[in-house]
Amino acid sequence: MDYDSIIHRYQANYYKLPRSVKLFLGTLYGSIPLELRFGKAYTLHKKLLEKFNEGSSEYQLDYQYNKTLETLQFASEHIPYYQKLFREHGFKVDDFKDFSDLQRIPTLTKKIIQENIDSLYTDVIDKPVPYYTGGSSGEPMKMYAPLSISRAKEKAYMNYTFAQAGHRYRERAVSLSARGSADEEEGIFWEYQKIDNYLLVSVNHLHTACIGKIVDAIKEWKPKTFYGYPSAISMFIRACKSIGVEKMEGISGVVLTSESVSWEDVDSFKNFFKATVISHYGHTERVVSSWRKDREDYRFFNSYGLVTHHQGEIIGTSFDNFVMPYINYATQDYLGDTAYYPGTDIVRSAGSIQGRKQESIVTKEKKVIPILSIGAGHFSSYDHIQKAQFYQDTPGQVLLRIVTDNPRSIDAANMIDEMQKRVENKIDFSIEFVDHIEDTSRRKRILCVQKLDLDRYQME
Repeated sequence: MDYDSIIHRYQANYYKLPRSVKLFLGTLYGSIPLELRFGKAYTLHKKLLEKFNEGSSEYQLDYQYNKTLETLQFASEHIPYYQKLFREHGFKVDDFKDFSDLQRIPTLTKKIIQENIDSLYTDVIDKPVPYYTGGSSGEPMKMYAPLSISRAKEKAYMNYTFAQAGHRYRERAVSLSARGSADEEEGIFWEYQKIDNYLLVSVNHLHTACIGKIVDAIKEWKPKTFYGYPSAISMFIRACKSIGVEKMEGISGVVLTSESVSWEDVDSFKNFFKATVISHYGHTERVVSSWRKDREDYRFFNSYGLVTHHQGEIIGTSFDNFVMPYINYATQDYLGDTAYYPGTDIVRSAGSIQGRKQESIVTKEKKVIPILSIGAGHFSSYDHIQKAQFYQDTPGQVLLRIVTDNPRSIDAANMIDEMQKRVENKIDFSIEFVDHIEDTSRRKRILCVQKLDLDRYQME
């Protein structure tokens, strides 16, 4: 049994407990081996991942074919939405002889899921557990995952990803991500999460007034790894530099999650931490997953789910989800410089992964370009900017909202000129100083508020 998935459902109550109680319970629970906490599924997927990585390309393709067939069979037998879809398009599972046969099945989109959720999942094999996207794409979505498998499988793959940064499970780390409490009266802007053994820093206090105490707490903690949202780690670095802290010693790896990552991010983090930077790509739906070391290509976990593409957009088919399978799921994320398994359209690696609806803008010529191509997505080179967000409701015109304690320190004209040069004057930029910028419900940054329907425009 996967005890962790059951306990995870009551995590909100755990985080409401007094700090001393959380420390005790977290230490006690964290000391239990993962194989016991997550059950047989954790050990199974850890071994499957290891065996897959050691296998030949032929073995890996056979594995992916059989897992895709398994997903198709389950959907055909148990999921009303797919039963109807297959009938309408004359598709039978017996027709699946080659990966190209999947092209006969229409893509699954977030909108389709929103409109058909009740016919897209079942409880015949496993208990459905509801999950929700944070809405950073502008399309918040409810979905279901299998209780006995989902978190165990994810833990196996994430532990592998962290290992690429030289991190072993429960080694001391610092987290700059969604959750983090603070006691402002006591001057404490962090808490110890003893289940996975990391110092959880409050992302709401990454500014000059608090950063000195945060840095002292981190030095006392002596972590080996930093991980979290790129935007939060960028804020941490800027706050450190504002008090004269130019580097963080003793860190061997930085793991970036949940947000798009620019080369500017990677270089900034490597310079500050003098450490390996691992960028992880995944999503709440748990269909596709990959990782990248420093400036190398993204490597997809091809044992995690099937990865293809349509006109550059990542298309995924889930493995092991016997509650709500995803077939030809359109992720709204796009590939660059793609490498495939020989003779197939199965993606093995990509030079870049860029969000489209989440983080793209439209030029005067009505072409769509990713914000990260501007090279100023996180503004790590501008020390006095606390937060930045793009806003667009008209093709060719983009407003950059900036939060800063000292607007006079920002050379707005130079920033506008630099951005317009990057897009060859295809977009007119303007800047507005604001007091606050909203994050998602999970405190992930929203890099772009896009009011245009990007499906009406073409990718450049």
